[in-house]
Amino acid sequence: MTSPAPSAPLPAREAADRLARTLDASGIDEAAVLAEWTVADLAGCSRSELRTGGGGTLGAAAQERLASHTSRLAAGEPLQYVLGHADFLGHRFACDRRALIPRPETEELVLAALRLALPGPAAPARVADVGTGTGCIAISLALARPRAGVIATDTSADALALAASNARALGVHERVRFTRADLLDGIEPGGLDLVVANPPYIESDTIAGLDRNVRDFEPRTALDGGPDGLATIRRLVPAAFNALRPGGRILIEIGETQGQAVRVLLESCGFSDAAILPDLSGRDRIASARSP
Repeated sequence: MTSPAPSAPLPAREAADRLARTLDASGIDEAAVLAEWTVADLAGCSRSELRTGGGGTLGAAAQERLASHTSRLAAGEPLQYVLGHADFLGHRFACDRRALIPRPETEELVLAALRLALPGPAAPARVADVGTGTGCIAISLALARPRAGVIATDTSADALALAASNARALGVHERVRFTRADLLDGIEPGGLDLVVANPPYIESDTIAGLDRNVRDFEPRTALDGGPDGLATIRRLVPAAFNALRPGGRILIEIGETQGQAVRVLLESCGFSDAAILPDLSGRDRIASARSP
């Protein structure tokens, strides 16, 4: 039996065009953009190079990976899971179905934490990231604040393994402690300077209406916030109040319609300076408050 002939090199631009047509025929939104990102990743080039006819060619191994990527993308799987990584605040994080995909809104949460709670890179601080997922929040804070000690909790052992791998890859594994815990269980009262979280905040009965690449692939436990979207936040607020030192701060990513309800939760628990911060689109996105 003879071995099959190796695939002829395929120009990257042609590969992207073929993929775009396949995805479009499968009803995938933004097919051309997804195709360019996918082929650029395989070719090791930028999208701008690809657009101008550059990017070189895909050899046999890359074409085999492209065939697998094509099937997964056509089935609606998110690009970040297919490629196995997502960029977040200038760093690359391994990303798969064990955890939510890092998103730009969460980048804003990290930037708000740095601005409001950890303004100086030299100051030591104790930080907890609740529901760490890929570890993007905890690791980004550790990268930006070298003297901070960060605890990252999650109830999922699989997510914690993914986050720990990212911490090792980005060189902060000695300063981020990953702990399997519900919220802030096991953390000493009054010892934290910052609690930050991107908790599940989507209402249970709206999940079925989400885009299929979210609904069918991302972990439901990281999305489902209960009937009103506030089930986890309602438990997190008092837990954070107990864990923070006087003057410490809590920052939570929230849904765009939840600002007033979360502000009431914070104030009723005893937090001061409660505020709801908008995202870059002007929607309510981050709840912030200070421990008195």
